Amino acid sequence: MKHSKFFDNLAEKWDAMEREDIGRRLSRVVAEAAVHPGQHILDVGTGTGVLIPYLLEAMQEEGHILAIDISSGMLEVAGRKAFPANVDFLQADIAESGLPENRYDRIFCNAVFPHFTDKSKALSEIRRLLKPGGRLVISHPIGREAVNSLHQGAGGVVAEDRVPSAQVMISLLEAAGMIDVLVVDEPNFHLVLGDKAVAGS
Repeated sequence: MKHSKFFDNLAEKWDAMEREDIGRRLSRVVAEAAVHPGQHILDVGTGTGVLIPYLLEAMQEEGHILAIDISSGMLEVAGRKAFPANVDFLQADIAESGLPENRYDRIFCNAVFPHFTDKSKALSEIRRLLKPGGRLVISHPIGREAVNSLHQGAGGVVAEDRVPSAQVMISLLEAAGMIDVLVVDEPNFHLVLGDKAVAGS
């Protein structure tokens, strides 16, 4: 089974599976990312759009969000949520997005990074899409070990999808050309930030 089909099968019940305190955790992700009004944001692996309300709040609904996912089922659920007109959806694989370079101020990968088949390729594409000075945000709001345990327990196509250690994450982002990489690896919250250098800096 492919990842897309796996998540298609979960789409209708995905929101009901979220933890009760997920809102507080997602708010922290957005705050740590320093989202501002007017920014262009790419939400990679948006799923049912769980992060979008928190992005819109931080943006004061000014700017634009493109939310992408490989799962048509997840995007169908997200599309029913009546988000404002500055939110668009696209079924795409981030490793081969075809999107314009130097476009986004922030690129979020919330609860999706372990599922990237080729993490180095995905990160290189993300760097291409970021504006100079833009920021990549990789988040797992329930914590690294919880995610890894959840995937192992689910089995099948996601059984070996792991959130790497802090040192591996730093190495991956730096190899992709990101700078100022920061990893927050708390028991119940995991966040990785990396910036694209400004030309000449």
